[in-house]
Amino acid sequence: YLEPTPIMLPLNLVGELVLGRNRLIKIGTQLEQQHESDPQVRVLSETLAQLNLVTTDLQLAVMKTRMLPIKKVFAKLPRMVRDLSQKLNKQVHLEMRGEETELDKSVADEIGDPLVHLVRNAIDHGIETPAERQAKGKAGEGQLTIAASQEGNSIVIRINDDGRGIQVEKVKEKALAKGLISEAELATMEHREILNLIFLPGFSTAEKVTDVSGRGVGMDVVRTNIRKINGSVDLESEPGKGSQIIIKLPLTIAIIQALMVEVERSIFAIPLSTVIEAVRISRSEIKTINGREVLHLR
Repeated sequence: YLEPTPIMLPLNLVGELVLGRNRLIKIGTQLEQQHESDPQVRVLSETLAQLNLVTTDLQLAVMKTRMLPIKKVFAKLPRMVRDLSQKLNKQVHLEMRGEETELDKSVADEIGDPLVHLVRNAIDHGIETPAERQAKGKAGEGQLTIAASQEGNSIVIRINDDGRGIQVEKVKEKALAKGLISEAELATMEHREILNLIFLPGFSTAEKVTDVSGRGVGMDVVRTNIRKINGSVDLESEPGKGSQIIIKLPLTIAIIQALMVEVERSIFAIPLSTVIEAVRISRSEIKTINGREVLHLR
């Protein structure tokens, strides 16, 4: 049993307050439609509008108490990069940007371990040894950049390295050898989809198992943990030039915006992040094929 923290209690109370406000606004709107000319109903509508503003401001103020700079998550990375590069006889220059970007404490708690794994992966698999780099005409020191920024209601973290990149042919071979995918499926996949096979459980391109990598676990766990907090992880890579991993995280997981849908007197809430578009259709557009109702969209 966990005692509620000082932050959780007001947040829960504000959550209940917001639910009560939403219910009141709905009742007020119905009354306004039924008794449009009643002066008391107009006064009620004005009062509800004021309550709405105050409740929204209070909710935002309480949410701010949960926010912390991502610098706290990044803090352990410089030492880890230094220790790992020495262990692997590599030279790595770490650059961190956007450390003042704020995110919810609960999101920060969950992103720490995936971030560590991705940085370790970039140094182990991505960045080459000084001798390899110089043979390719690169500077002996590899560049690793971690940048955070806020884009709308999302926090975006980009992890860039200027290493060897991901060899698509090697990914195909390993995926086929491990039976993770069939040749027929591979033939229909685009370059980006093939790269994202590295997120499948049990996938590993490491030739030998070390204490750094090669166990075939990790990238799938990274994606699972990021998805658990309604985030996403994507990969871009160019052989010989490096890779970029893009993590998108919700600004907060305390509030989820939803689209309310009514179906036969039942009301459903669909997370807005999963809604691609809303289309207004008429009854005449719904056709029947083999006893099933279908809609022809574009």
